[in-house]
Formats: sequence, C-alpha cells, structure tokens
Amino acid sequence: MRRDGGSAAVMVIVMLPFLLAVTTSVVQLGAIRVLASRIASAADLAALAAVDDQDESELVRTGALHLAPDAVAVARQFFALNLAQIAAHLDTTPEAAAAEADVVAFPTVPTIDPLTGWRYDRPTVRIAAAVPVRTPAFGMILLPRTTLVNVRAASSAR
Repeated sequence: MRRDGGSAAVMVIVMLPFLLAVTTSVVQLGAIRVLASRIASAADLAALAAVDDQDESELVRTGALHLAPDAVAVARQFFALNLAQIAAHLDTTPEAAAAEADVVAFPTVPTIDPLTGWRYDRPTVRIAAAVPVRTPAFGMILLPRTTLVNVRAASSAR
C-alpha cells in the first residue's frame, strides 16, 4: 500500500499562495465593481443636480428650459459631495477628483458632444471622470495599488 499523505501536504503548501492570490483578486475585483457603481451614481446625481438648477428668469421670460450659468460649478460641487461618502476608498480627495473631472454644459441645442459623440437635443450637463481608487489587495500580489475608474454621465433638462 502506497501512502500519498506527504505529497498532498506538499501540494497544498505549493498551491496555497496561488489560491490566496486568486481569492484576493476576486474579492478586490468585486470591491472595484461596487466602487465603480457608486462613482457612476455620484456622477449621475451630480449631472442631475446641475441640470435641475435652471435659469428661472429665462424660464419665466421664454417658457423654455435653460441651464443656469453656474451649472458646471454645481455639477462639480455635487460630484465632490457624492464622492465624499466613499472618500476612504479613493486615492485622492473627492474635491480633487471633482476638480479633475471633465464637466461640460451644453446650453444650446442640438449639439454633438465632442468627447462621446452623443447628440443632445435638450440643454445638457455631461461629466466624464477618471477617479483613482485604492486597491491594496492588488498591491499584495504585485499589481498596482491604484486603479482608475472611468465614468461618464449626462443629464438633460426636461
């Protein structure tokens, strides 16, 4: 009778680092997906808030929706406020991420967004951002400790 107990123990010891690396990667990828969803929601909500901030005097005068002159500033402010909820997971401050975001207001329509190629038939605010997220588990397996999460959000006045 042959005993394989020793070779099984050696196999487990040899494979354990690989199994830990795979498990760590899967958990970190799941965390990145959750953070990417939260960042996308932050951008969506910020674009919505900026579009909701209408120029009331123009609305009264013409009866048409017009973006407020400070729509871009409002979008950045709300993007930073929404990112503050996940600030512990970001590799930058929420304010810096919002400041670096490409926020554009398209008050005259119809227009084509030069970045996305999207056509806007109503006044629109668009946010495109690359937000750096901490990925410490990747660092343990010799991958970058920071991952960029790219998001785009646009909202039109209705």
